[in-house]
Amino acid sequence: MKVLQLILHCVILAVVLSPFSPTVCRAASEEEIFEKIKLLEMQIQELKDMKAQQNITEEKQQQCIKAVGAEKFCTCLAQALPVDTNFEQYVHIMVASAEEAGREGKKRVETAHAAREKCVQKGLF
Repeated sequence: MKVLQLILHCVILAVVLSPFSPTVCRAASEEEIFEKIKLLEMQIQELKDMKAQQNITEEKQQQCIKAVGAEKFCTCLAQALPVDTNFEQYVHIMVASAEEAGREGKKRVETAHAAREKCVQKGLF
């Protein structure tokens, strides 16, 4: 976050100092600054999304550790499962039959089984 603050300070400084440049350069500089601001806003949103995903992964990992107790396996599983599949859903998928999942859940079931296999094959469980 300190990097983002530094970048934002630089942009603000550039905006503040822009009146001191010649008028022709100022117009081009303002456009460039606005483009940079848009880019920064997009990057900030991407960082927020990544942090949210990291929080979800950590939550899955902690739920798994509480239930299973195998930290390395749980770390692997939390990272391998799709973001929209929490640990409770994973457990339900693993104990449910394929027919219970239905057509819509087939991909989710396959993904959960593949994530489990990946982590088991690594010898983490």
